[in-house]
Amino acid sequence: MKNWKNLLTIPLVLSLALSSTMVFAQDNSEVESESVNTEEVADTSTALSPEEAFEFEDLTSQGSAAKGTTIADIDMTAEDWVDQAAAATEAVEGDTYVRLDSGLLTVNQLNAFLKANPFELTYADDNNQFLYYNYKLEAEDMLGSRRPDQAGNPLADVHPESALVNVSWVVNQLREGHTDHVRMAVPNSDPNKFVVHDYYGIYDDEGNFMGVNEVIWDIQPVIDFWMQQNNASYEVDATSGATEETGEENGDTTEETEEVVEEEAVEEVSEEVDEETEAETTEDAAPSLSPEEALEFEDVNAEGESAHGTTIADVDMAAEDWVDQAAKAVDAVEGDTYVKLDNGVLTVDQINEFLKAQPVELTYADDNNQFLFYNYKLEPEEMLGSRRLDQVGSALADVHPESALQNLSWVINQLREGHTDHVRMGVPNSDPEKFVVHDYYAIHDEDGNYMGINEVIWDIQPVVDFWLQQTGADLDIDETDVTSGATEDDSETVEEEETSETDESTEEAASVDFSNLEDGTYTGSAQGHNGAVEVEVIVEGGVITAVNVLEHSETAGISDPAISDVPAAIVENNSTEVEVTSGASLTSQAIMEAVNNALSQ
Repeated sequence: MKNWKNLLTIPLVLSLALSSTMVFAQDNSEVESESVNTEEVADTSTALSPEEAFEFEDLTSQGSAAKGTTIADIDMTAEDWVDQAAAATEAVEGDTYVRLDSGLLTVNQLNAFLKANPFELTYADDNNQFLYYNYKLEAEDMLGSRRPDQAGNPLADVHPESALVNVSWVVNQLREGHTDHVRMAVPNSDPNKFVVHDYYGIYDDEGNFMGVNEVIWDIQPVIDFWMQQNNASYEVDATSGATEETGEENGDTTEETEEVVEEEAVEEVSEEVDEETEAETTEDAAPSLSPEEALEFEDVNAEGESAHGTTIADVDMAAEDWVDQAAKAVDAVEGDTYVKLDNGVLTVDQINEFLKAQPVELTYADDNNQFLFYNYKLEPEEMLGSRRLDQVGSALADVHPESALQNLSWVINQLREGHTDHVRMGVPNSDPEKFVVHDYYAIHDEDGNYMGINEVIWDIQPVVDFWLQQTGADLDIDETDVTSGATEDDSETVEEEETSETDESTEEAASVDFSNLEDGTYTGSAQGHNGAVEVEVIVEGGVITAVNVLEHSETAGISDPAISDVPAAIVENNSTEVEVTSGASLTSQAIMEAVNNALSQ
């Protein structure tokens, strides 16, 4: 099986000037002659040139897929190809259950799940036939224009002739294994966007090529989030990278993106949300709940039923083989059975590998708060957000620590009640080369009814590195007031993993001799999540008898346990070397450091 983590860390070995940016999807900027940069592996000794690849690759799809999935006797260019192909193969649709490698979803859930991803996605098979895209916008509103009537077409028929040489080159690079991933920055007329086209090889479990997953997205909101989290600013060299190609300079990305959650709630979990997924709060929407209220409201034990009637009864949700039992109970289809999606026809096997080929870890939890699917491609210990096959089917309360349930409930409730469509969090990671982000997207049906959550976990650092390389931006990080942990301490409570204390607090604690304290009352302060945390420390009889937090601007609800528990632990242990409070690590560390600062005066 392909290791997806390598897909995001392919070195920028060389820049290839391509004669056209019109690869797989026509970008709305309609630029056909600008050069773009692409990522490529170092070993290209046997790789074909674009011209040679054009001779090799059959973009007219006159052959058939190696796994026999090409649907014969139907005109590929027919405007109703999806309907004809679905009828010919008796493809399942609607409420039919589909057994995936690591989950069980109905076709309706699959459609909504794919649309809830933050990318424009396309599947073209190994016969170079365009089989599917996750249609959620009209063609003119997309970054890479597509139309429903193009599904089924050969790739040659959905690209201008001038693009075919480079389409062939990309496909051949992936088919022949010269790389698993090609990334291109594509010119766009909007200076506030930085559009990227990513091409990922789709492979079966034996590594056989099954096609190409094209991912089109605007990376600028991700760059904005990273800059805000790292208290960074930058200047773009207008003569470098994609900026030169578009003739536009990128705007100042240090300006915070528009918030889509009520101001108080945003401070509780994520100060930044992606304005591309903004949702308006209607006048009759339910009021935004606090984390404590959300925990009372949300049934994270999944004791009810989905409003869409998809909850499978009489199967123990906690069973290790829930997928097998549930699939049998509902006669779920699998393997080479065809599935009619909103904008394409794929077999279950193709859907499995397509989902694994996404550059992120995906999880589906339904509106009953039951964990139904994740795109299993790595073992739990290798994942950014650990998941196990035996957890699928479980209630969310059973796959998260109890300390996480309050903020987990808050995230769910924000999405369920329409206060936002998206919550973004930076999450602590022990690897300094990674910047892990958890995105939570609401899943809705076509009528806007809530169907659950799509959790997207990924390392955005390679994206930032690519952007810096492309723009030639001069980065300036203010080390005196870095807030990169601003959302980290809040967001960790939504995950299974808990972070440990930083070395910094331990080092600070070592600077105070707690065995030789002088009696008195001391004050000190340290930087917390949202600002300075000021404490009062009382020493009597040579030991700490009280620690009082005098002033702070930490988030109510989330920081409360730390403000209560950490001072008590310091008094009990007569030391600041105590455990941080899960979910409020920055606040905990700020209290410890403030006490150290007070006592070291």
